[in-house]
Amino acid sequence: MKKYYVLSFGCKVNQYESQLISEKFQNDNFERGKNPEDSDIIIFNSCTITEKADKKCEYFLRKVSELPNKPKIMLTGCLAKNKNINIRKLFPNIEIIEDKTKLFSNPQNQTVSGFNKHSRAFLKIQDGCNSFCSYCIVPYVRNILWSKPENEILSEIINFSKRGYSEIVLTGVNIGKYNGELSHLLKKIVQIPLDFRVRISSIELNEIDNKLIELLQTNPEKICCHLHIPLQSGSDEIIQQMNRTYSTKIFEKKVNKTILALPELALTTDIITGFPGETLKHHKETCNFIIRNPFARLHIFRYSDRTGTKASMFTNKIHAHEIKNRSKDLFEIDSIKRKDFLNKNIGKKRKAVKIGKSKALTDNYITVQKQSEISESTKQHRGIFEVEITDTSKI
Repeated sequence: MKKYYVLSFGCKVNQYESQLISEKFQNDNFERGKNPEDSDIIIFNSCTITEKADKKCEYFLRKVSELPNKPKIMLTGCLAKNKNINIRKLFPNIEIIEDKTKLFSNPQNQTVSGFNKHSRAFLKIQDGCNSFCSYCIVPYVRNILWSKPENEILSEIINFSKRGYSEIVLTGVNIGKYNGELSHLLKKIVQIPLDFRVRISSIELNEIDNKLIELLQTNPEKICCHLHIPLQSGSDEIIQQMNRTYSTKIFEKKVNKTILALPELALTTDIITGFPGETLKHHKETCNFIIRNPFARLHIFRYSDRTGTKASMFTNKIHAHEIKNRSKDLFEIDSIKRKDFLNKNIGKKRKAVKIGKSKALTDNYITVQKQSEISESTKQHRGIFEVEITDTSKI
């Protein structure tokens, strides 16, 4: 029997789509390979969100191209759709598949049965973005807005839960653009009488409304007390240049209102440092904004040009060395924020799900490590159980 191997890069949407690809090959009587070296076909499900993501994928393409077993190599995903990356010249012998749905068993019914070696399940409910932030390549490579039908989502959640997945992460390219309204969907989800919870992967500020906050308040057993809201910059001038649709005042007002309603909430965010034209003054504004607001964790990205985006044509670029220094400032703030959030939670008991052999993830995004009660609890079931947060835990 021929073997296949899927290498997945990037976001949770890609991880979900990699599972769709995997199930397609299994349905076609392929066996999952243990590693690329013993596989006949290797599928790269790529990411092109940053230059670093491009380089990572190119590195593995080169390594796999040199394997002595000479596997067939297929490249799909966002890198394959980015017309500005000349993959064909670099790797003339690989097959490039721009339309990833050709690798799905049923493009009209994008559902998966489970996730190999995962204790949590990802559920793609939406695709596409048309916001055109000035730095972002995503609207150019995922420009078709799509939402999964509500009945398919509910059915998939029931299937995941019955198969032992205690946490289901709702994901999408821009999840707030779900065309049936996210709050309405969540209201239907929390009514499913099974032992599971859902986590919202990432959501834009303007998609958070009173209905969503109320659902988190009234359904703590079903919806994780965690929101990831991308900020990108704490400087109004830079936010405007990024073509984001809020100001720091609006962002601050909404997140503080949300924290007031949900005091145990883990609020995480994305920050881009070194955006073209970002002065030291702008950088300090970002640092000060983060310090004074209740973030639990930062995801920090160094700006890199994505050819074809508006920002790539800006002339006032920041030197790589300076971007590196600014990222160090942000990582220091991130470390303090993580410690502060963890200290606020030490000694408290939270509901958690198992991740790995001896770890658990709480509803408010804290990883509790190597406690005997986790091991004992998970011997009994794969469901949701209570853990105590200690000074060995991490956010």
